[in-house]
Amino acid sequence: MDTTRLKSLALLALLVIGPLMVTGCAGGPKEALAPAPSPATTPAPTPTPEPTPPSPVPIPPSLQPPPAPPQPPKPSPSTLPPPPRIPKDVLASNFGFVGADVSYDEMTRLGIKWDRPHPGPFTWNGIERQKGTYSWYESDRLVQQNQSFNLATLATIWPFTSWDQASWGDIGTTRTIFEEKLGRGRRKPYDMDAYRKFVLSLVERYDGDGKDDIPRLKLPIKYWEVGNEPSMQKGELTFFNGTPEDYLEILKVTCEAVKEADPEAKVLHAGMAGMEPFMVSFWEPILAKGGQYFDIANIHSIGASDELNVPVFKELLAKYNVNKPIWVTEASHRIGKSMGGRDISVEEHGRIFAKSYIISFGLGTDKVFYTTLKSGPSSPPSFEMEALIDASGQKRPAYHALKTLVPQLEGFSSVKKLAEGQYKFVVGEKLVYVLWGSGRVPSEIAGEVLVIDIYGKETKTNSSIITLTDSPVFVR
Repeated sequence: MDTTRLKSLALLALLVIGPLMVTGCAGGPKEALAPAPSPATTPAPTPTPEPTPPSPVPIPPSLQPPPAPPQPPKPSPSTLPPPPRIPKDVLASNFGFVGADVSYDEMTRLGIKWDRPHPGPFTWNGIERQKGTYSWYESDRLVQQNQSFNLATLATIWPFTSWDQASWGDIGTTRTIFEEKLGRGRRKPYDMDAYRKFVLSLVERYDGDGKDDIPRLKLPIKYWEVGNEPSMQKGELTFFNGTPEDYLEILKVTCEAVKEADPEAKVLHAGMAGMEPFMVSFWEPILAKGGQYFDIANIHSIGASDELNVPVFKELLAKYNVNKPIWVTEASHRIGKSMGGRDISVEEHGRIFAKSYIISFGLGTDKVFYTTLKSGPSSPPSFEMEALIDASGQKRPAYHALKTLVPQLEGFSSVKKLAEGQYKFVVGEKLVYVLWGSGRVPSEIAGEVLVIDIYGKETKTNSSIITLTDSPVFVR
């Protein structure tokens, strides 16, 4: 092809592609050498407008609902208040009274920290007068009163209620002690399952675990006594009608229900009324077969023994291999003729009172509950003979002895008998010796000491010149 023709073809190609866009090295568009004609376009259809929704009608402020209150944050387990507990100093206390509500003020002055209400409000007959319906008014009231005075409660469970006893038939006409509270009959529960449910509800209400507890519980009940003196089955002083096997069944069912409701709780068998032969024969089958159904052994001594029956009670327990803590839940001494036949003066009453606590502590007793703080114009003669405050309001030597005993020995951790009438107590970090009799002062006591008599009088002296008498002294 000649040169002229090639030039003509090149010129024709340039004319055809000249109006097209070309891309440069930087990637940006560049203008064509001449504008390209706009392509023919079809006009788009005009859209139909959507209808405008109506504006909402404003609600007047007076009709608007109030804002929801802010919800408090749920407490974490670490911020929940701890469950109520019996304070350590109360648990460690060794002194109590039967019926502290006689005078809460005097209990405070004496430093008493334990109450055993008797018969108390923890009665099946009082709480469940109609089957399935519980009334807690009386028991709640006592628990609230006791905790306001920092008193722990040893509660007696009474396993009788009239509607259940009626199932046994004739309940007799003989009037019995505490009849208005306990009713008559006093046989073992006819409906043992109903009784068990009562015990579960009772213990649950006062155990302090936060479930079904009484409101504002501060001092839970952790010690439960199953009835009272079941060997006493004659006339007005009838606390139970049944065999040892009947009582053992009650003890077993009660213990199991108490532990089911509160595994931390402790159970005491009913107080053994004394160590007379008929009482011992009643209790022997129970101790032989039922030692696993109580945590604390329980003895009474009503004007019977300077040692509060503890030595012979310990022998009986050992006979049946029962090794448990011992509480004396009723203790008393009487002015006038004692059960041993001797005359006891008011002054001797105070000395015997002090010795009985010390001797029983030395034998391993943990707590002693005295029966009678004061007597009144209508009190029976036995109450007047036992009382620490007489009918005229006079505080007897035994009152002052107790007021001295409590601060000297309260919460002792150990006690050792050194000789007859000589005991060494460890109280916190202190050694406290209690001495009486005709012997010499123990050789381990030397130098200047503080001597306190049972009336609280203090004397600083040298141990070498102390002369012991029949009246105990505390040496520190």
